[in-house]
Amino acid sequence: MVDLHVHILPGLDDGSQSMEESLELAELALEGGVSLLAATPHSNQEGRFENFFSGELKAEYEAFCRALAEERLPLGVVLGMEIFATEDMRDKIKSGQLTGLNGSRYYLVEFAFDAEPDWIGERLEDVLELGRIPLIAHPERYFCVQEYPALVYEWLRLGCCTQLNKGSLLGRFGRHAARSAAQLLEYDLVTCVASDAHSPYMRTTYMGDVRDYLEERLGEERALRLLERNPERILYGRTVPGHGRPPERRKTIFW
Repeated sequence: MVDLHVHILPGLDDGSQSMEESLELAELALEGGVSLLAATPHSNQEGRFENFFSGELKAEYEAFCRALAEERLPLGVVLGMEIFATEDMRDKIKSGQLTGLNGSRYYLVEFAFDAEPDWIGERLEDVLELGRIPLIAHPERYFCVQEYPALVYEWLRLGCCTQLNKGSLLGRFGRHAARSAAQLLEYDLVTCVASDAHSPYMRTTYMGDVRDYLEERLGEERALRLLERNPERILYGRTVPGHGRPPERRKTIFW
C-alpha cells in the first residue's frame, strides 16, 4: 500500500516528537502492509507550524531516510507537506515556499473544519489556476461537507482529488465524520485513503485494519484503487481516473 499523508518527520509538528517515534511509525507502516509513504508535516500555519519548503526541511527528511537505512527498514519515503489553506497560498506556491507531494503537481491541502464552502472553493480555484491539483485532506471532517456532501462532488468536477482518513472510517473522529466518510465512499467521492498518522500510539501508520474494512465492504479491486493505485498515481504525478456521482438529497443532515 501507499500512504500519502503521514506526520512522521520528528519534531516538526504535532506528529512524531522524536526519531525513536518516527522509526516506530515506520515499523508499524511496514507491519500493516505499507511499502511507500509521504512525509507530510503541517505547513503554512502561521506562528505554529510553518515548515515551508527549504534546505532545513529537506535536511530533516534526509536525516530520517538515513535513520531508516541504518535500521534496515525497507520503507520508501518521499517528501511532501500538508498545506493549511490561506488567502496567500497561491503566492506561496508560486514562490516555491509550498510544494506538492514528492514534488508533483498534487498539493495536499487542508482547511479549517468550520471553513465556508465558498471560501474553500475560492482557494481550490487558486491552486487549479496555477496548473496544480488540490488533494483535499479529510473532507469528511469539514462541517460543510457533513451537512452538504454534494460539495465534494462539485470539487471533484473542478479537477480536485480527495483523501479520506482511515480513522474516520473506523469511527475514531466521532459519528458525524464516520457517517460522512461512509457516504463519500458510497458515492465514489474518495480518491484515496490515508492514515494521517501522528504517533505510534494513536492515529498510527498501521493500515491493515482499513484495508480489511475496505475489502469487506467494497471488494479487493476498489480497495486496491484507494490504497495503492491512486495514491501511487498521485505521488508520481500521473493522471487519476475520474470518479464520483452526486449524492442523493437527505431529509436530515445526519442519517
